[in-house]
Amino acid sequence: MIEMPIEMIRAKRSKGAAFTLACDASGLEDKEIAMSLNIDAGTFSKMKKGMATLDADLLVQFCKIVGNQIYPEWLAYQVGCTLVMIQSEAERRAEEERAKREEAEKENKLLRQLLQGKAA
Repeated sequence: MIEMPIEMIRAKRSKGAAFTLACDASGLEDKEIAMSLNIDAGTFSKMKKGMATLDADLLVQFCKIVGNQIYPEWLAYQVGCTLVMIQSEAERRAEEERAKREEAEKENKLLRQLLQGKAA
């Protein structure tokens, strides 16, 4: 994913400007993006001018194609929010297991210290 300073995203004054920033940051040509989304050139041009909006159903695909989340981040900012990556179930379980492992390692270290103290 392409990273962009949040201030630069929030500074855009229109949906067209945010959409254009997302497209430009990708390094792809407009026709490549439009074709990948099955959007005609006229509609794509209107999106860049802010006269049309990207269908919400295409948002995930758009972000994958352009390799960034600039446009949805700008949209979220318009209602006073910001995007936060949520953990998948696998990530959540891995984090729980990591915490359990660290706790067990602490207990193990304490027990070893106690045993060494008694042996001395």
